[in-house]
Amino acid sequence: MEAPAILAEDIYREELAKIGAEDGRVVCVEALPSGARHPFETAHPDRFFQLGSVESAMVSMVEGLAGAGFRVFVCGLGTHIGAARLPRLTLAYLQAGASVVVRDTLVDPAGLLRTPRVQIAAPSGVHEIRAVVRGAARSGRPYHIRIGAGAPADVAADWAGAGDGDIPSVVWDITEDAGPHEDAQVCIVSVGEDATRLALAVRERSSGAGHAHLVYLDDSHLAAAAGELVRRYDRFVVLGGQRGSDGVQERLSRLMLGCHVLEVSMSGELAADVDQVLSTVKGLRQ
Repeated sequence: MEAPAILAEDIYREELAKIGAEDGRVVCVEALPSGARHPFETAHPDRFFQLGSVESAMVSMVEGLAGAGFRVFVCGLGTHIGAARLPRLTLAYLQAGASVVVRDTLVDPAGLLRTPRVQIAAPSGVHEIRAVVRGAARSGRPYHIRIGAGAPADVAADWAGAGDGDIPSVVWDITEDAGPHEDAQVCIVSVGEDATRLALAVRERSSGAGHAHLVYLDDSHLAAAAGELVRRYDRFVVLGGQRGSDGVQERLSRLMLGCHVLEVSMSGELAADVDQVLSTVKGLRQ
């Protein structure tokens, strides 16, 4: 019988508990399903707070903790509230100085980009999740961290496994025997777990496309990524990163004038999505 796959959410929780043992300033605030127990609660019960049904009231407490120098992480938003209130509450926690970890986000990217000092991250895979959470605890800045709901999709990259090192602006996929890289004409740009899983599946089909994975999506990191991307390619297929004028595809298009930057929407059906990406890549190569 196969062991159940570890989930991205489990990795975040385990890593935060480890960091809590190393840094007494780290505090965890979380809404948990009934009966669930967080490893942070087990290890550091004096620095763990359950949201319960008073999520809005907790904003003032979080603001006080952050103001006192604690590194506050909030996770599990939306468990007890409606989707209409979730974006406003997420921004309120970020503005209070906390880092917010979510499975998905209904917050308009423009709202995140306007929030002072916020780092926006969409890690994929074990190494990236651990590194982003450690970076948030180390920096003391509020982070908006979006993690996947399922098993993490790991990108084979030079930096992975390098301890607590910073994640580069562009994580280049160095998967062996998955199509050419330097000689490829088109680059797939993936953002988030689902998009990265799709990009890896496309690479397995030897599409002849490169794969660049982005983790940090705030303006400064995205500008640095754009500069690195255009040094290698001029045609791109973007997967993930939300849509609209402040989505990743539109922002990259504005940063990389003269390049072809297309976006492929994901249906959730992996086989169909792979075919769609392959068709788009083929069209850009002609």
